[in-house]
Order: sequence, then C-alpha cells, then structure tokens
Amino acid sequence: MKTILILAAVSTALVTGTPAAAHHLQNLDTPYASRGVCESTVAHFNADDWDMLLDQFPTFFQTQGDVASFLTRAFPCEYNSSDGNWYIHNGLAETLSSDWYQHRNR
Repeated sequence: MKTILILAAVSTALVTGTPAAAHHLQNLDTPYASRGVCESTVAHFNADDWDMLLDQFPTFFQTQGDVASFLTRAFPCEYNSSDGNWYIHNGLAETLSSDWYQHRNR
C-alpha cells in the first residue's frame, strides 16, 4: 500500500510539479533513433526534475544523487524491435517496489 501511495504522489508531482516536469511521462511514446539519444533526453528530463522531487519528497530523497538514481531506474530506455526505435519506459511502479528502493541507504 505504501508503494501505491508513493507512486501516486511521485506521478502527480511529475505531471503537476512544473511545466517541464511531465517530460518523462509525456514522452513515453516518442521514438528515439538510438539508445544514446534516448538516454541523453532522459538525463535532460532528470535534471529538470531533481530539485522539484527533492523539495517535495524529503522523506524519500535526501540528495540529488538519490533522485538521479531513482529517475534513471524509473525511466530507462528500452529498444522496440518492431520499429527499431528506443522509447522511455515508465518503470515507476517496478522501481518503487524493487529491492533497491526498499533497502537503499538514507
């Protein structure tokens, strides 16, 4: 239940936190020609969200590094063999329920 509440809060923050904050979720269907382009784009989105998530969720994140690790795991780039493009994958639920998140040092 705690994971569901955190997922809802983080998802809401990403969508409503700032105009730029929804980039991850708004670009799940955007095709990228290479893994490098996809990962570069995700890194840019992550940088836009670090401060907002750190400010809104001090209980869950203590440093920008915590937020960066979380976002990198929550929004990986995945290859789609049917069209040959890379896409941002929404892995928020998997990340919040992962052993990494449940047991990371705070």
